[in-house]
Amino acid sequence: MLALAGVGFGVQFLLSPSPIGFSSFNALHFEINYLDHGFVRRALVGTLFQAVPDAARSAAILVFGWAVIAALAALVAGVLHMLRERMSRDSFRLLALAWIAAPWTFMNLGYDFARLDQLNLLLLALSLWLVYRGRMLWLAPVSVCGLLVHEAYLFYGLIPVLAYGWVRYRSVSSATGLRQLAIPMAAALAMLGTIAVAGRYEPGRARLVESLGSRLADPNHNALNVWLRSGVDNPEYVIARVGQGLFGPFELLAMAGLVLLAMATLIGVAYIAGRWPDAFLLSPLAVLSLFVFGIDYARWTGLIAILALVVTTTYLLDGALHVKRSRCPRYLLVTLAALMILAGPLGTVHLLPLWFG
Repeated sequence: MLALAGVGFGVQFLLSPSPIGFSSFNALHFEINYLDHGFVRRALVGTLFQAVPDAARSAAILVFGWAVIAALAALVAGVLHMLRERMSRDSFRLLALAWIAAPWTFMNLGYDFARLDQLNLLLLALSLWLVYRGRMLWLAPVSVCGLLVHEAYLFYGLIPVLAYGWVRYRSVSSATGLRQLAIPMAAALAMLGTIAVAGRYEPGRARLVESLGSRLADPNHNALNVWLRSGVDNPEYVIARVGQGLFGPFELLAMAGLVLLAMATLIGVAYIAGRWPDAFLLSPLAVLSLFVFGIDYARWTGLIAILALVVTTTYLLDGALHVKRSRCPRYLLVTLAALMILAGPLGTVHLLPLWFG
């Protein structure tokens, strides 16, 4: 897994104009902080990094980024080890292949290095474990933390977690489900409201640029719009960029196809296991909202695919899915693995940068 993440990082290193070797857009998120910029969106990690001297900041981001990827790899390895005896050999190999070698998993983690989503994926895993263990009160601070790391956690973290909690506790009664989710939902809604009202940097671009000084490289000037634009302005920006031909018709169709394939696979697995699609199984569709709020279309596509894997794996772990019979010849597995690796990372804005740049 780490080797494939290294391949993705190598692609980013070769394609990135940034002198630090990875996306300067991502790196800027480690500079915005509450101390210098007030209570603005996505500033929690940057505030923690203010304890690191400026001269060591880039090295610290590299260490942090690889530590998060390593933690995700260890988590996936542990989960796959737990599932090995519960599934047929072919089913297990397919699941392991999807987690390890798919263009939207570890290769893309390396390519989209130091993206705050990766930290939030760890918080998502922690939240699902809290729901499984019935520790719902702890879900409130974890959810708030995820939203402070990146507000898009609402769609790829909070909604799936609440859906899992609803499915799990509604089986007892609807009243129990609502009662268990009330405090985490209230805390998250309060934080979302605060971010919506106060998350924008009000003094303006010139003051923001001045506050960052030499740490603002030319390629990441565009990232400043994250803190200068309110969330309600984002749809207008996205519509304008798409209208300018940012994506070609083939690329849009390919991403739509990948989304449909992920959901069809998820629903297919549920039917094979004799289970009707429920709120948790359908929760990856919440990420579709992000296509209206940001232009990182390949990134949103990858998040949907990752969530499809998360949902399937979670239900396999807690025994809600039982897929014992499947047949996948070894030559097909080898072919799939080769195609996945040759495809390279899925990308962030545009699809498959190894092939389409």
